[in-house]
Amino acid sequence: MPLTLIAPLGNVLTDAGRVDAKKLAHELDMTIPKIAPALGKSARWLNENPTAPSIQAAALQLVDAMNALADSLGGLKFANAWLKTPTDEFAKRSPAEVLQREPNGLEAVIGLIDAIVSGEPG
Repeated sequence: MPLTLIAPLGNVLTDAGRVDAKKLAHELDMTIPKIAPALGKSARWLNENPTAPSIQAAALQLVDAMNALADSLGGLKFANAWLKTPTDEFAKRSPAEVLQREPNGLEAVIGLIDAIVSGEPG
């Protein structure tokens, strides 16, 4: 069984093994309009196509990173709180803001999560 299925965000996967963006947004305590830019789509498009093949690579990267962060911080509620907390690494913006507003926001947020999980100094 893949780690994603038993991890904190395992329930965002469909029976076919695809990430459902609506479930992902809900589990991250975000909205589709806030998560859509990180997946490279408009909110309207993502609402109509929440399990589309074209979002799966980015969505799985975010799921895996947030699962690792949740494990590192002691649970999904702590990872979600981190996602909404402004940080010096993002010039006093939250990782959620960076996901929504920056062209390479997903990569930046995943990079910071990787650093946190690996224990690199910030």
